[in-house]
Amino acid sequence: MMGSECLGAGLYGNDLNLGTMRMTAASTYLQRHQLVPAQIADAPSPRLGLSVVIPCHNEPDLLTTLSDLWGCKRAFCDAEILIVINGSEVDGEAVRRRNRDTRRETLAWVKEHRDPRLLFHVLYFPSLARRHAGVGLARKLGMDEAVARFHRVGKAGGIIASLDADCRCQPNYLVSLWEHFQRNPKSPGCAIHFEHPLEGLKDTRMRRGMVRYELYLRYFVHGMRHAGFPHAYQTVGSCMAVRSPYYEKRGGMNRRQAGEDFYFLHKIISLGGFTELTRTTVTPAARPSHRVPFGTGKALAVWLEGEDSNFWVYAPQVFLDLRTLFERMPQLYAGIDYPNGLAPTVLAFLKDIGFAERLAEIRANTATSTTFAKRFWHWFNAFRILKFVHYATRQVHPKVPVEAAARSMLGLRQLPPPPYQVGLESEALLDQYRQVDRQGRYFTPASPAAWGLVHPADRSVAGWQKSTAPVAQDNSYLHRQNKEG
Repeated sequence: MMGSECLGAGLYGNDLNLGTMRMTAASTYLQRHQLVPAQIADAPSPRLGLSVVIPCHNEPDLLTTLSDLWGCKRAFCDAEILIVINGSEVDGEAVRRRNRDTRRETLAWVKEHRDPRLLFHVLYFPSLARRHAGVGLARKLGMDEAVARFHRVGKAGGIIASLDADCRCQPNYLVSLWEHFQRNPKSPGCAIHFEHPLEGLKDTRMRRGMVRYELYLRYFVHGMRHAGFPHAYQTVGSCMAVRSPYYEKRGGMNRRQAGEDFYFLHKIISLGGFTELTRTTVTPAARPSHRVPFGTGKALAVWLEGEDSNFWVYAPQVFLDLRTLFERMPQLYAGIDYPNGLAPTVLAFLKDIGFAERLAEIRANTATSTTFAKRFWHWFNAFRILKFVHYATRQVHPKVPVEAAARSMLGLRQLPPPPYQVGLESEALLDQYRQVDRQGRYFTPASPAAWGLVHPADRSVAGWQKSTAPVAQDNSYLHRQNKEG
């Protein structure tokens, strides 16, 4: 049978009869963490190697996304698209009707699009419990199903990609995913290049808001990279992929109703060897939404409802302050808790969070600079960096317009800024950042290989120096080890 539908349970709500389905190879992860039995009765293809999970809730145009995937060049392996149509037990009738219509339309579409190399399966969870219903749970249900499918055919190393029901993808999406992980056999996962659509945005304020929000996302990651943080990547749920064994190792997807992608990906990124796929592009929808408390939709909604002409972001000085800590890793490892030269904001923040005590604990449990760095970054992770960013912004460095911040960061990272264009400054800057991100032109203040910042499999890649000497102002180390050539 080519493609199928599976009727899921209303988890902890109005449960439906799921039946019992056995896998040929059950994993410890599935035994401990899978919330419902495997949903798809049809046996997977023995050549299954790639699964794309699409959560879908109250979406009017899922078929456009599916048509993009159908039009993709087939990968070397066989692939499955797992569509998780989901709703909450407290949804209104309009949402329930939309989900039912989407299910009906999708099943009819699947019947007309049959290819053993690319199968579409519909998982239907119409009444999830209010406490957990949301995008995190929907992604988890689909990604866990993908794990079960891989184990069923003994393909524990399969690739699980995550897309959204309002995204567009390029014809090389499936092939690029497969080839990327073949070129990076030890990479646990990757962030996929994305660009929000701008051409169809007729509303001037809407377009400005979308441009500025994406510019902010790219600026923030560059800011963390300039500070010297080795785990700075975009964390967009519709633009990510992970190998199944690492998904299982890190406990799978969480059930957060917002921010699930950020929390999940940073568990994968911290393993080391995380990569970026830039040979294809995902196009997330540009639309306002109050469905979740933060993210693209929320940011656009707040922008459209406001009257401020500026889009305010964290100041570049916040990242420069943070850099005074990260470029002093050798001193931290050597036993100096508060090296000379730390920015006052950093010093005050470190004392507030008991830095010396935590550092002593890290040193006591490490024998080399590599293991020290690994433990240090596990503790001083993206969440703690966000706390510092908020602290520094609140105490010393007020927010600035995104255009000023983004232009300044290009200069700090020795990247050419675009010519100034009256009225088009933000769009010119976004074009420049997109180009830089596609090319992988990243710089760090010191040699990451010297401090355990590089996955062992990546140490042979050109661009890294293996010197233990810190570099204070010299941006000579080209950050390419986790980037596609």
